[in-house]
Amino acid sequence: MLKKIVHDVRSSIRIKLLLSYIAIILIPLLLIGSILYVSMLAITERQTLDNRALEMKLVTQNLQAYSDQLELYSRVIYTGEVQQLLNAGPPSDPIAFTRWRSALFQEFEEWYGYMNIKAYIQNVTIVHADGSQISKEPLYRPELSFAQESWYREAIERKGEVVIAGPFIRPDVLPGSSPSPYTFSLVRKINNSTGSADLGGIVVDINVMDVARLLNSLNLTQITILNGSDQIIYSKDTGRIGQVWSYGKQIRPDQPGWLDIDGERMFVNSAYSPATGWRFVSLDPLRSLTANSVAFRNMTVGVGLVAMLIASVISSFIAGRITRPLRTLQKNMKQVQGGNFGIRLDVTSFDEVGQLTKSFNQMTDQIESLVNDVYKSEIIRKEAQLKALHSQINPHFLYNTLDSMNAIAVLEKVPLLSRMSKMLADMFRYSISQGEQVVALRDELNQVKRYVEIQRIRYDNKFSLRLEIPEHLLAYRIPKLTLQPIVENAIYHGLEMIPDEGVISITMYETAGSTIIEVFDNGSGIPPDRLGLIRSGLQAKIDYADHLGLANVQERIQLHFGSEYGISIESAPGYGTTIVYRLPPGASGTKRAAAAEPDAPSSPS
Repeated sequence: MLKKIVHDVRSSIRIKLLLSYIAIILIPLLLIGSILYVSMLAITERQTLDNRALEMKLVTQNLQAYSDQLELYSRVIYTGEVQQLLNAGPPSDPIAFTRWRSALFQEFEEWYGYMNIKAYIQNVTIVHADGSQISKEPLYRPELSFAQESWYREAIERKGEVVIAGPFIRPDVLPGSSPSPYTFSLVRKINNSTGSADLGGIVVDINVMDVARLLNSLNLTQITILNGSDQIIYSKDTGRIGQVWSYGKQIRPDQPGWLDIDGERMFVNSAYSPATGWRFVSLDPLRSLTANSVAFRNMTVGVGLVAMLIASVISSFIAGRITRPLRTLQKNMKQVQGGNFGIRLDVTSFDEVGQLTKSFNQMTDQIESLVNDVYKSEIIRKEAQLKALHSQINPHFLYNTLDSMNAIAVLEKVPLLSRMSKMLADMFRYSISQGEQVVALRDELNQVKRYVEIQRIRYDNKFSLRLEIPEHLLAYRIPKLTLQPIVENAIYHGLEMIPDEGVISITMYETAGSTIIEVFDNGSGIPPDRLGLIRSGLQAKIDYADHLGLANVQERIQLHFGSEYGISIESAPGYGTTIVYRLPPGASGTKRAAAAEPDAPSSPS
């Protein structure tokens, strides 16, 4: 599948143009979208950091003011009336105790109004030195005791310094009467300013929802408040109040950063309030910070998709206009490749494609001219030369003379002369006959056999002819007179000069892509320098008036079958010479067996 796609891309200019247009649009859009996304994320993060820093500062200031008001409220214990009542201690008489208690907390109420305290005080508890305690409101169950709590003892040890403790769940007499079960407490030791008695301490309880009221007034509902032990004082999720937050130790004040919390990426900012010992933490999920960036990215992608769609339509139209004439040119080029040279195209433009079309027309004109004026004329010229060769001897005169010689030889009882004259007459009849110029191999072999037989008589059987040709190849069609000239060269230039018996061997076989004929003689061979000249001559144009040997055969074979076919020569002094014919596969011959026997034996011995 991938190879097909790659092939389609590589073989189509239209697809290449489309991909180029898309890439030109897509790459800048991706770069712009990425830059916008990263820039918007950085800007959003910076804005969030600045906003959260401002919020933390605002919360710290307001909580500082809030705690200052609570501390101011607790100073009522240092007024003369309260000090006097506490030094006197609670009376044992119930009626007197009720009056004493009312007078004590009445001072707290008046002080609350005088100081214009804004905080909502849930309850006030006075803890005496002996551990007994008395509350302003009867909200808590009698078993509640502050004296043994660690946070209370720590506050007492600080000698009057304010300590903020909590959150706590108080055992209320009426559960659910408060907006939240959780409270935090302002705790301090009551120093005796008028005497030496230990006056105990005060616990001022504030419901955590009063902090929610403060944050709501500032529109800061996403802030979580932790105490020094990482307990949650306040959270928008009220169910988490009082729990220890496991991520608290990983957060450092005034060091914003990213943190994975409960499987979600959070941007964390925090601040510390020295007045309360609390930390304020804001958590912004990554998805909320990237919302604007994603919107810009989506907008960029949307614009990019629309632009790509428009560009695809436009580029498809442009690519079609560019490649349509090229495809037409390609289609007609294939027809020219198939041999149709009469095609001409209309030149409709003056650009490169128009110039290419004009060049195509000129090329087909030239090819057609070459085919008609060169190829065909070359065939006519060669046929005329062959006819001229045939006409050099008067056929009737030649036939009559040889017949007369044959008759005289018979009358004079000279059979050898009669046989020679008959074979010579057959040779001339075959050579100068006006029939077709491509013949069956069996006919060409008969001509070779007649020629060899005559030469054997001349040279007193000095050499022999051997044929190794499969029966079905005898019908293979080759140009006329392409074997006999090679055999003639083998006798005159190879076998005539050796003292021993000479052998001419003709072998024919088929390979995967061609048909091979080998003509071998065991003559004296050809010296290397002469062999080089002969091989060069096979590649050059020849004059038929002067050459009827190797070069003639080479050119006629290539004329009929094409330049990829022809003959080659291998030789070495003392080892003989081999002429190799490379011809087309069975397309030039037939597979049927020969129907007639050759005129002469294949190997006279």
